[in-house]
Amino acid sequence: MAASAFLVCLACLCALPTGCVREDVDGCLQYSLSVKVVDADGNDITSSGTVTSVDLYLFDADGFVRLIPKGTSTDYVFAEEEGSALTLVAWGNLKADSLNIPQLAVGTSLEDAQIVLLKHTNGGDRPSSDLFYSKLELGPTTRAGMSENTSTIVLKRLASGVSIRTSSLERHFGTSADTCRIVVRGAGNALNFLAKIAGEESGYEPVVKRDAGGDLYAAPFCIFPTQEDGSLTIELYRSGKKLFSTSTDDEGNPLQAPAGKTLSVNIDFANAKAKITVSVTNWQQIDQDTEM
Repeated sequence: MAASAFLVCLACLCALPTGCVREDVDGCLQYSLSVKVVDADGNDITSSGTVTSVDLYLFDADGFVRLIPKGTSTDYVFAEEEGSALTLVAWGNLKADSLNIPQLAVGTSLEDAQIVLLKHTNGGDRPSSDLFYSKLELGPTTRAGMSENTSTIVLKRLASGVSIRTSSLERHFGTSADTCRIVVRGAGNALNFLAKIAGEESGYEPVVKRDAGGDLYAAPFCIFPTQEDGSLTIELYRSGKKLFSTSTDDEGNPLQAPAGKTLSVNIDFANAKAKITVSVTNWQQIDQDTEM
C-alpha cells in the first residue's frame, strides 16, 4: 500500500473531556501522524504494499481507552488533553482468518491485551498473518492553546517465517507419507500489546505438500517470533503417532526463528540418524493457506 494511504490526520476523540473541543482548546495537542513500514533490517518498505491494514489502539495510565476507527478514508481521529500520557499501539496485517482480534474492554492493560492464534478444526494452531508492530509513547504536554505535533509511527515486521522440507522420508519410515503432518511448537499462542509472547504453548500446523518421491514440504509460513532464550520444536506425525521430534540442528543449536527473518529447515532421513540443516535468511515472500 502506498505511503500516502497510511497518512493519519488526528483531530479529536469522542471520549476526551470537553477541554479539547471546539473553542475551548487550552492545553490540547492535535497530532498529525504518518506511518512508516520497515523490514527487520530497517529498510523502508512502506510503498511495497506489504501492509494492507493498520489497527491503532490507544492506552493511557489506566489501560485501554479506545480503538481509533478506520472509517472510509485515511483520516483518523485523535487529540490529547493537557497532561495526558498516552501510548499508541499499532498492528499491521491483523487478519481474522488466522488471528483472534480482541475486542478490548476499557481499562485493559498492555500486558493483558492479547492477539491469539486461531485453531484448525483438529485443534492445531493456524499460522499467523505477516504481522507488523509499533508502540509510540505520547508524553504529557503543558502547551497553551491548540497546537499540532507531527509524529511518525514505524511499523516493523514482527512475524517470523518458517519453511520445512524432508528427504528420504518414506525410505526411512517404510510407509506412505500421505497421512503425515508437521507440527511446529513454540513458547506461546498469543502476543500481548507489548509484543511479548503469552498464552499457552503453540502448535502450528502448516499446510504440507507431498512430492513425487514421498517427501513433505511446508512452504514458508508465518509464526510468532522465537524468544531470545527459547526454541522451536518440529514434530512429524502419522495417523496420530509421533515419528520424529527435534528442537536443535545437527550442531546442537536451538531452532530459532527471529522476527522478520525466515528459518529454513531440512530434515534428511537418508541415514540411521536424521541430518538437520538450517539457515536463517532475509524475508521470503509468503503466500500461505490458513485452512488445512
